[in-house]
Amino acid sequence: MKNRYYKNILFYAVTALLVMVSAFCVAMTAVSQSRVGDQEMEAFYREKEKALVKEIRTFLNEEGFENSGVTLTRVVDDKGQREYTVTVHHGRIDKMDAERREVLRTELAALDFEAEGCSFRHEFLMTD
Repeated sequence: MKNRYYKNILFYAVTALLVMVSAFCVAMTAVSQSRVGDQEMEAFYREKEKALVKEIRTFLNEEGFENSGVTLTRVVDDKGQREYTVTVHHGRIDKMDAERREVLRTELAALDFEAEGCSFRHEFLMTD
């Protein structure tokens, strides 16, 4: 009788251990898939950001602002919302009047990529 009692306890202990191992494996698979999803999203945004900087530089070159300094910075909050700041520097932009600078800012804003949860701000770095 005692032998059967110990076998039952051993059976339930092994069963509980296997259930916990299975649950752990399922949980780790879900976490791993989540990380892959985050990495894919980060790669997606990285490509969009590189393309945007390249497009801005091309646009500025065509407008006569060759060799402009273009910087794209981002802040990502805990909810995944992204706020981008595009900073442009060129000596000729420094010399433009405020109205023409605002027109240029609007033209640059038209180049921004569309993605949910992203906002953009455009600045000109002035050396005055």
